[in-house]
Amino acid sequence: MSVPGYLGIDLGTSAVKVLFQDEGGKVRAKARVPYETRAPQPNWAEQSPRDWWRATGDAVRKVLASLGGEADVRGIGLSGQLNGFVLLDRDREPLHDAVIWLDLRSADTCARLGETVGARVAELTGNPLSPIAVMSKLAWFAENEPKLMQRVHRIALVKDYILMRLTGELATDPSDGCCSALMGIDSGAWEADLCEHAGVSPSQLPRVAPSAAIAGRVRPQVAAELGLPAETPVVTGAGDVAALAVGCGIVAGGRAAVTLGTAGHVVLDATERPSPDPGAVWLLPHAIPDRRLWLGLVMSGGLSLSWGRGVLAAGVGDDYAALEDLARSAPPGAGGVTFLPFLEGASTPYHRPDARASFHGMSSTHGPAHMLRAVLEGVAFNVRQCVEVFEANGGAVEHVRLAEGGARMPLWCQIIADVLGRPVRLLVESDTSAAGAALLARAGAEGAPVAELAERLVETGRVFEPEEEAVSATDEAFRRYVAICEQTLRAPAS
Repeated sequence: MSVPGYLGIDLGTSAVKVLFQDEGGKVRAKARVPYETRAPQPNWAEQSPRDWWRATGDAVRKVLASLGGEADVRGIGLSGQLNGFVLLDRDREPLHDAVIWLDLRSADTCARLGETVGARVAELTGNPLSPIAVMSKLAWFAENEPKLMQRVHRIALVKDYILMRLTGELATDPSDGCCSALMGIDSGAWEADLCEHAGVSPSQLPRVAPSAAIAGRVRPQVAAELGLPAETPVVTGAGDVAALAVGCGIVAGGRAAVTLGTAGHVVLDATERPSPDPGAVWLLPHAIPDRRLWLGLVMSGGLSLSWGRGVLAAGVGDDYAALEDLARSAPPGAGGVTFLPFLEGASTPYHRPDARASFHGMSSTHGPAHMLRAVLEGVAFNVRQCVEVFEANGGAVEHVRLAEGGARMPLWCQIIADVLGRPVRLLVESDTSAAGAALLARAGAEGAPVAELAERLVETGRVFEPEEEAVSATDEAFRRYVAICEQTLRAPAS
């Protein structure tokens, strides 16, 4: 008997995640296939679009195979890492490896751009110009690779490349487009003057369509290759932040989500609130039309844990229980050890891409357990800073939901509850961007409101309540963390 449902595809920083969600919202199967990130030079970060497509195909086939031919795929939704792009020639073949969000080669270019167009970017997008932004990176290519840029016919953002391979259509949504610093948050359209500063024209960029709009249908040859029904509708989808907001049920005021993927995201539906000053939080369109999200970005969320595991507990591997046991053997506050979780720079609230991680307060009495616990607490402290910025700008954080890879560790969930001093609810489905993409696919195929589907189908599970003694200890540790951050990060970048 066939099972009707929807595929969600999330092209993340380190891997593609694909899941099949049935009509009751239950995830019946999922697969994750990694790909490589290359750094040809310091501060560069590139991935192969062809690797993305191979990994996506492998993951789709694995999901369908695990369902034994029972999956009746009614639609496909897409999500992907923000602020990456692929340069395409006239045949829509990649001219260069994709430049992803972690790439900071455009820092000097961005600084020069900021002097001339920074205020305009902030006015139109609600955000400061950053080296992470597609605009800054394209401007770098215009300056440093002019011959390459002369060959560019079209430009695809990350998830849009997969849409193009599936359907032949090139389209993007407002959440992805606005984060590029090339699209106005109110207009939802490419801004010609910003594109000119980036060295491109609006006609080279994807057409813009709502997240739940059907952007194309799976081509017969691709359908045969992947085992999908031909002409399956594919919606435009959303950038990973907007997709995770749907997948976490952040579709009403007062709700915040904390996700612990490679990067950490703290996301609030703040549609009814006035926009804060650019730079206070990141502002972006929701996947739901006419709604907005505030984003606090923890540049190294789950990445901090992966790094800490490799450095401090290499023999543990992927055994999260053993890793948790090690961290749990150190007390709340990590015995006075403080970790600044800025392995790939600091975003909210500092906006210092040049920042780097560091331990403080170490003595001969400290060991790997204290350091590992400090890593977990350091990320939680950065999450708390994001929440405090929301609240300082009038955003109400009444409910907190927690998901993604790092949430597999109960101790980390408890630490976040203690550091925030409020309950956090764990999402039943951890791969929230892929789940949000599947919900967008269903909304597009059925013509159903996205918010209504999310309210009905997104499930929460275990609740972590703050523990009084740990709250006191982590409050003290948080004050120590903030003092160190203020001393080291508020000074002008060198």
